Amino acid sequence: MTESSHEPGRIDLRPIDHPPDDLQAERVISAAMARFAAGRDSNDDVLANIVIYTRPLLAAAAALVLAAAGTLIGTQRETEPIEPASVLASWAESSHVPTNGELLAVFQGYDR
Repeated sequence: MTESSHEPGRIDLRPIDHPPDDLQAERVISAAMARFAAGRDSNDDVLANIVIYTRPLLAAAAALVLAAAGTLIGTQRETEPIEPASVLASWAESSHVPTNGELLAVFQGYDR
């Protein structure tokens, strides 16, 4: 493929165009095809691949659900109901203008 093989850094690719031995070329090609076929047989069964990966994925999903449930249970706190009248009276005494969040927390029961 290259005309001058004496240049440094250039690879002589002429043997690829005309292999010296047809028998050797056939052996290389048949070995490559055998490796290709062997690798392909194990990957063709999609259902087997799904079964292989189902258990680890289900285990990971279960671990995430348990972690989320533990977090939700651990962060719940019981609060006493707030009397809106007493909060409104304290705001009036201190001339406090409540924010929307404070109003929702007191009158609708939303937590801040």
